[in-house]
Amino acid sequence: MKTPARSVSPNSPRRVLLVGWDAADWQMIHPLVDRGLMPTLEQMMNRGVWGNLATLRPILSPMLWNSIATGKRAEQHGVHGFTEPDPEGAGIRPVQSTSRRVKALWNMLTHAGLRSHVVGWYASHPTEPIQGTMVSNQFEQFRLEAGVPTPPPSRSVHPVERTSELAPLRVGAHEIDATAILPFIPNAQKLLDNEGHRLGKLQHLLAQTATVHAAATHLLTQDDWDFAAVYYEGIDRFGHEFMEFHPPKMEQVSAEDFEAYQHCMVGAYRFHDMMLQTLLDLVGDDTAVLLISDHGYYNDHLRPDPREGQSGPVEWHRPFGVFAAQGPGIQEGSRLYGAGLLDIAPTVLQLLGLPAAYDMPGRVLAEILQETTPLPRIESWEEISGECGLHPAEMRIDPVESRAALEQLVALGYVEAPSEDSEQTVRDTIANNRFNLIQSLVDSQQYAAAIALLDELDPALRDTTAAQTLLASCLLGVGDRGRARVVLGQLAEQATDSARAHMMLGTLEFADGDTEAAMEHFRQVVESSPRLPGLHNKLGAVLLETGRYAEAIDAFEKALAIDGDSPLAFTGRARAKLELGDPQAALDDAMIAAELVHHLPRAHYLIGRALSQLGKPNDAAEALELCVKQAPGMKVAHEALARVYHDLGHAERARDAELRAKRILAN
Repeated sequence: MKTPARSVSPNSPRRVLLVGWDAADWQMIHPLVDRGLMPTLEQMMNRGVWGNLATLRPILSPMLWNSIATGKRAEQHGVHGFTEPDPEGAGIRPVQSTSRRVKALWNMLTHAGLRSHVVGWYASHPTEPIQGTMVSNQFEQFRLEAGVPTPPPSRSVHPVERTSELAPLRVGAHEIDATAILPFIPNAQKLLDNEGHRLGKLQHLLAQTATVHAAATHLLTQDDWDFAAVYYEGIDRFGHEFMEFHPPKMEQVSAEDFEAYQHCMVGAYRFHDMMLQTLLDLVGDDTAVLLISDHGYYNDHLRPDPREGQSGPVEWHRPFGVFAAQGPGIQEGSRLYGAGLLDIAPTVLQLLGLPAAYDMPGRVLAEILQETTPLPRIESWEEISGECGLHPAEMRIDPVESRAALEQLVALGYVEAPSEDSEQTVRDTIANNRFNLIQSLVDSQQYAAAIALLDELDPALRDTTAAQTLLASCLLGVGDRGRARVVLGQLAEQATDSARAHMMLGTLEFADGDTEAAMEHFRQVVESSPRLPGLHNKLGAVLLETGRYAEAIDAFEKALAIDGDSPLAFTGRARAKLELGDPQAALDDAMIAAELVHHLPRAHYLIGRALSQLGKPNDAAEALELCVKQAPGMKVAHEALARVYHDLGHAERARDAELRAKRILAN
């Protein structure tokens, strides 16, 4: 298959810059913008488009940033965790670019003859031989020997000839002095005598971020390029180190630590805003700039409490990242709704005049573009032959060089330190990566495939509460209530706390049709664990099924009081309001839910029903068509669509919708 020809117009940008801020969150950004502390991003929002970006699950950075770069889910791209077995020796190593099975944007653009500069992208080591320059996420690593920095790791720069040019740009922690530290920790001098202070960690984080920025700014000014991708991990790393000290003070944080570190997260965001201004100044007005994050980061009362045993890195991740864009080809002064990570690659391709492929599940964000008609899709970029800068299949990396990166992951708490039994470490890594893949399959509602992999898991992981709970959810997803009852019954017997036991029993009874028993269990859970919005959503769902709509609204509003961005709570409240005869209020809630997560069939169904009741059948048909596209097996949506088409006088379309509903019933 030949490389598709570019299609550009007078509105097309000359080039595209994609900036990644790991874990950036609008909940942190908006108050800082209101205070005038992030002027660059504020101007970008005013000049272009901004909105939420829904993440994928599991919320693990290596998987997510590879989904962003490829436009594909983890089961397609092949990166399933932070570490992987070392193919050339015993033990494990940080996940490598050689694990990615499909083409990333820079490979597709190499096919098209376009130059790319890629700096720091997650799991980009060893660098790929693309057309352009690549600086891997291990380039930053060095130590001082007799006061002299060691060379960059092998294959951390492509082309290799640029290594000596870029190596001096690396910033060491020893170069971060008081002038850099004081904006983050004003009383740093007082901490020097305190055992366990975090000044060294702050220096390391600032040095790593500054290294990425130095390499990126150098390349953006030294070479001509068509696409650049720069990944900053700093906000996520700052979060894991300092978010527990961010105001308001968490109960378990000492007054001394709170006083010392409470400004660090604000400092991190302001630092990134200043770096963003530099990037915008360098690339000029002829460049379309997209700023994204892979997920958010809890910063309020939903922050995990380590005393409750739920303080691992992933528990801090909020399911909505940020999106902001400006420049040629981008609409000005508007909001983006319903976007997700899988939409980034198709949109970047569109901006560069190239088509997305049918095997990319995301969409072109046409509503934010000046050219609103997406280019016709090709079958797959994987079918295009010719040089694209992918690694040869046999390529491997020296495991010694990956040791420093692995130690960083251990220090951040993402992975356990390798055990003395390296074979067991390898087995555990394989099992954990398989479990991550299973969660990705569940996220895309591939329940049968997930069940098959769960059944094949190593028993040590397969029999855990987390795996069995996931199995029960999958069984309910495929309609196997009998086996789901067995699994949930066993879990309920094993539960050590009453809240978990009642939650499981409530799910079991609800799946089995006993809504009264389910509601009683969920009410007991709500009384014992009021901080969890999911529990109120569960109770609200049962109340909906029993026709107690006013009580359901109360439950969903409690969920929203805890987490104001819960799409399930907005969807549930929308249904309750619709049943109570308030279609406008129902429409408002369902629209918010669809804005938070575009792929939410129930929300689009409720939008369609509400619009129909409001006397807008054409708009209702559009919403319901989107619903059945997302959920072809949703019988009630086909029936509602048939009624709308009858009202519009479209007899043939109405009959077609009725037939689809009957086929679902027959199956």
